Amino acid sequence: MNKLKILFVYSSQDIQARTHLVTTQGESLEQIGCTVDYYDITGVGYWPYLKHIVKLRKFINAGNYDIVHAQFGYSGITCAFASSKPLVVSLMGSDYRLEKMASWSTALFARLFWDFTIVKSQKMYNNLRIRHAQIIPNGINFSRFKPIDREIARSQAGFNSSAHVLWVSDPQRKEKNFALAREAFSHINTEDVELTIVNNVEIDKVPSYYYAADVLLLTSKWEGSPNVIKEAMACSLPIVSTDVGDVADITQGIDGCFIVPDDPEEIARALDTALHFGKRTKGRDKVKDMDVDIISQRLLEIYNKVLKGKYKKAC
Repeated sequence: MNKLKILFVYSSQDIQARTHLVTTQGESLEQIGCTVDYYDITGVGYWPYLKHIVKLRKFINAGNYDIVHAQFGYSGITCAFASSKPLVVSLMGSDYRLEKMASWSTALFARLFWDFTIVKSQKMYNNLRIRHAQIIPNGINFSRFKPIDREIARSQAGFNSSAHVLWVSDPQRKEKNFALAREAFSHINTEDVELTIVNNVEIDKVPSYYYAADVLLLTSKWEGSPNVIKEAMACSLPIVSTDVGDVADITQGIDGCFIVPDDPEEIARALDTALHFGKRTKGRDKVKDMDVDIISQRLLEIYNKVLKGKYKKAC
């Protein structure tokens, strides 16, 4: 049953990384014989999720899909109203940090209207308490992050002779907490270091930044299973991160990776230690089972079981 016709429904909210996350997984599924289409619930805020119900219903009916896979909880609610097609929903991270009413709605729809629910980390699973949800992290395209000679990478990234701490996201996204990164950086003792923001960089150029840099810094308030961590691990880059999502699990046992509280001075001390680590980590081997192609096989297994009626909505 590899030749499934699947619709991915998501809300990009004009965030390029969201679209890339979804299409990377879709492209991998297509490589094993599936057909994948995409429906973007365009717009920001709550209203677009309601506004798109009728449009999405028409889109699904015209497409004759075998299964619908919604990315993010609100997209799953829209899909439940738009269609009776078998529905899988991936909760990405912000879903369990929503206000109390929204969290209650997510849990209700998971029990009564979604055929299967995917969460991204053990922490999400514990917080949401959705029985029979399965933990499947977002995959990364491992082949995109093949080793690059450091000097070549530094030239491609346009780096000078300074050491570089990478912060990969949009500084305007409040949950990413760039203010904490900036304050922590002001406390480091290591000399000749630059804080480099990577945002809206062409996808194919991103690996050069990871291989050129000395440390990745993540200061988010919350995450599900952040791909930047897995990408940095795939590039064997030392990491300093707040304890969000599954970061502690992914980096556990890897020298050169540090989990820190959201305190600027403690983050600064960890950055100093990471900058003096002086070598690449063994992170690449740790995340090889998170290759997007391996994740696709796990998704395909879920799709087939949903279509065969092996999961029930009221669970």
